[in-house]
Amino acid sequence: MKKFNVLNSARGITIISTFTTLLCLVVVALPPAALAYDAAADFSIGSNPNGAWSYGWSVSLGSTFNLDTASTNAQYGLSGLNGWLGNQTPEGIPYILRNTTASPIVVGGATIYQPGQLALNMNGSQYADLRWTAPSSGPFSIAATFSGLSTVGDSSDVHILLNGVSIFDSAVNGSPSPTSYSGTPNLVSGDHIDFAVGFGSNGNDHEDTTGLAATIVAVPEPGTLGLVGEALGCLFSLRFLKRK
Repeated sequence: MKKFNVLNSARGITIISTFTTLLCLVVVALPPAALAYDAAADFSIGSNPNGAWSYGWSVSLGSTFNLDTASTNAQYGLSGLNGWLGNQTPEGIPYILRNTTASPIVVGGATIYQPGQLALNMNGSQYADLRWTAPSSGPFSIAATFSGLSTVGDSSDVHILLNGVSIFDSAVNGSPSPTSYSGTPNLVSGDHIDFAVGFGSNGNDHEDTTGLAATIVAVPEPGTLGLVGEALGCLFSLRFLKRK
C-alpha cells in the first residue's frame, strides 16, 4: 500500500486554493462587458430612458433636456424606421430615428438612412438631443462621428456636452461630410453626455438630418490593470512551481 504524502497533499491544496483566489481576482478586476455602450446598437423604442440612454430635445443648446414621450416603428409610414418623437410639429420633430432594417430607407427622395443607422433631426432652432448618463465613476472613452444623410447636402451644427458644457463643437456641411470626436473624460456617476444637433449656419432645418455613430466604453484604471498583471504573474509562477 502506498503511503499518503501529507506534505504533497497540503501543498496541492494550497496551490489550488491560491490559483482559484487569484483567478477570481482577475475576473473581478477586469471591467464588466456591460460598461460598453453603442448609441445605434443599444437603441430601443421600448422605454425612455433606455438604460443609460435618453432620447429628447432642448429649446437651445445646453438648455433643459425634454424627454421624448412618443415613439414610432414606422415614421412617415416607413416600416422599420423606428424612433422617439419630440412632437413639436405634426411630423414629430425634433426626433431621433434608427433604420432597424437590412436595407436603406429613403425619406423624401433625398434623405437616406443606411441599415442600422441612427440619426437626429432638429426643429428650427430646437435641438435634437441624445443623452447618456454615466452609470459609474471613472474614465470613459468616447468616440463619435456626425455625418449628413441628405444627398442634397446637410447644414447642421453638432455638439457634445458634459453636464451642459460643450466639449466638442463642429458642423456638418454637405453629405456625408463627417466630423468626429475622440476623448477620455473622467466622469462621476450621474454625469450627462449630450449629443446635440442644430440647424446649422444656413438658419433652417431643411435637409439637415444628421447621422450619429457613437460609442462609450469604460476604461480600467491603471491600478486595476497593474493588479490584473500581478495576478496573472502569480498564476504563471504557481504553474511553474507545481511542475517542480
